[in-house]
Amino acid sequence: MKQTLLIVNALLVIAVSFLLYKQFTSGSEKVVTAGGVLKTKDSLGSKKLLFAYMNMDSIQSKYELAKAVSKEVERRQESLDAELNKMDKAYRNKFEGYQQRGASMTEEQAVAAREDIESTQRQILEKRQSLMDGYQSWLASKNMSVIKDIQDYLKKFNADGTYSFIFSHEPFFYYSDTAYDITSEVIQGLNQQYKANKGK
Repeated sequence: MKQTLLIVNALLVIAVSFLLYKQFTSGSEKVVTAGGVLKTKDSLGSKKLLFAYMNMDSIQSKYELAKAVSKEVERRQESLDAELNKMDKAYRNKFEGYQQRGASMTEEQAVAAREDIESTQRQILEKRQSLMDGYQSWLASKNMSVIKDIQDYLKKFNADGTYSFIFSHEPFFYYSDTAYDITSEVIQGLNQQYKANKGK
């Protein structure tokens, strides 16, 4: 759960950093005057910058899609753990079986058993890595789907341009005025959007 929040927050940080970069690098443009002299026209000169923030913990716990994805992640994690435990148990049983027969084995049988154990270890490591890679890839896609849903909603939410920037609260702020906390409005809108999309 914490890993999921960290990934979501990290992706939001990247997205916000990119938006800040785009906002401030495209803010001024060169204008050629009648005399041919270049002047700088600042597009932010007459615009009031207004920041808002969202509490991602609240969104994670109250946004229906995020809760559904979180439950799905838990189920997938439990399934992965069960699969890994099953493989480990099968390996231990095989190893213990060879140990119990160890004294009665011929030298050829002992060599074959050792090779079988080593081969089984390699197969388990490869399978474990494959399962973990698949899980991480799936988890990243699930997190991105939630983030994209939030971003799409925020575009609609801020269609009138009220806010210049909307941040995630956790990684940035040491102080914030609660007057600019839009978390509850965003959660309400996200849940309405989720229900509407789910009904389609």
